[in-house]
Amino acid sequence: MARTQPVSPPAAYSLQWGDLHKHLTGPGTDISRLDDIVSAGADHLDFLAVFCYPFKWYRKGRERGIREETVGNRPEFANWWAQIQSTAQQWLSPDEFVTFPAYEWHGNRRRWGDHHVVYRTEGYPLDDEWELPALCENMAPRDALVIPHHTGYLPGERGKDWDTFDPELSPVTEVYSSHGSSEGAATPVPMDENADMGPRTSGGTFRDALDRGIRVGAVASNDGPGLPGTWNNGIVGLWATELTRDGIWDAIRERRTYGVTGDRIELWWELDGTPMGGLLEASDSVTARISVDCPQPLDRVELVHNGRVARTYTHPAPDPSGANGLHRVLVEFGWGPTSEYGDFDSTECSWSGTVNVTNGDLRRVWPRFVGLGQTHELTDDGCHFDLVTARGEPADRILPESAPKSHRQALIVEYVGTIDTDLVVSLDDHDDSTVSHEAAVEDTHLFPFLEESWDRLATEFDLGRDDIDNEDIVYHNARKVRINRAFHQSACGAGVVFDDLPVADGWNYYYVRASQDDGQYAWSSPIWIDN
Repeated sequence: MARTQPVSPPAAYSLQWGDLHKHLTGPGTDISRLDDIVSAGADHLDFLAVFCYPFKWYRKGRERGIREETVGNRPEFANWWAQIQSTAQQWLSPDEFVTFPAYEWHGNRRRWGDHHVVYRTEGYPLDDEWELPALCENMAPRDALVIPHHTGYLPGERGKDWDTFDPELSPVTEVYSSHGSSEGAATPVPMDENADMGPRTSGGTFRDALDRGIRVGAVASNDGPGLPGTWNNGIVGLWATELTRDGIWDAIRERRTYGVTGDRIELWWELDGTPMGGLLEASDSVTARISVDCPQPLDRVELVHNGRVARTYTHPAPDPSGANGLHRVLVEFGWGPTSEYGDFDSTECSWSGTVNVTNGDLRRVWPRFVGLGQTHELTDDGCHFDLVTARGEPADRILPESAPKSHRQALIVEYVGTIDTDLVVSLDDHDDSTVSHEAAVEDTHLFPFLEESWDRLATEFDLGRDDIDNEDIVYHNARKVRINRAFHQSACGAGVVFDDLPVADGWNYYYVRASQDDGQYAWSSPIWIDN
């Protein structure tokens, strides 16, 4: 039972996107590239924790040995921390890009679960206190956050022990990352990306904390090396009064936060006028007002109350008949040659060009970037991009969660189109890929670069067309551009109202879970009622 009506976030807040957990030191990283990696984050994020992962790997035992990760401090970590703090300060640019110095706690993670520390300012230590209660005691007088992450693993084996929790230091927890979802032990999005630490189980999840009466909000972040804000590895959205350290910090402390898997789903919600993260006094029934705006079609909005889905709104199926107006389309680049078929000179592909519309108006762009080397800029003459894709296992893969699929990159573009509009993908090294708006609202269109693939087989393997019996190898190793179906803005969002929500005796929590048709998710911070 839901009704739809416009719901707008308060004008006092603006939505900011960031990553609070991206390894910039330690395994899989190159500390000499700190500036390059932070710069890559600044290209598409509003804020970033400049993050020290103070760990090293080594081998022990017989020849080749077994890999082990350090525990506690090492002499070089002090230098890492100094560089992290210097970089955070250097890149801080209020109203443009906000940074914080941060590090992964390198104490007794097995016993207490994994946590990372974010400082509001530079000048605080890389605290290597071994036990979590002692760490929290040290952090209490500092401007610090202690954020639990991948909490859904087994408590006592790197899952979160919620017996030790300070709501002042830990106003939020990481509900999703490259590991997967810690929402609950049997909730929709899995947590299977790190089979070494898994599987997910009960005891340490987000819902376990809420069921115990713990007041903790939700964020998502990447966890692991590579591009900050890597798509589908988790990023955090928050509603801040300003894009400054104080503005971001206050939003986290007040739990005006939520996490998304990758796509930047705009989510705001309130309960009887109290915003996400807030606390209401006693009430017999309440009304939830939710605003959801997705880059791609909205599937459903669920309201979870005390561990159960209390209400569900299912968005109507997209109607392609409304051809005019504001539309959103996913444009993908990638695929290409793979070493599975042969010893290609390189399986890396570069893409430079623009996405544009003729007889229309390009409004905004959402990136779906995986891995370093991606840039985009929206100008008056289109969205200019430089992208890199590669198939196969990356040579620098180290952690299970550090190898996102980089065989494709994507941009979601929003444009105003009519029956006279064309979508045009122009590449510096290939003919244009063009789809009329009228066709785009009906179907997906794929452009395989077959002639280029034939030429590659001839150049690299001395194979002419008569030499190839099975032409699968041409298509299977071809670069491709996919212009997905365009959807009207109305398919992508809604204002949803749930009236007369039940309130149980005692402590109640409510949070919103929103999802797109393609499986992208958002989880809000809860609102609580003390009844």
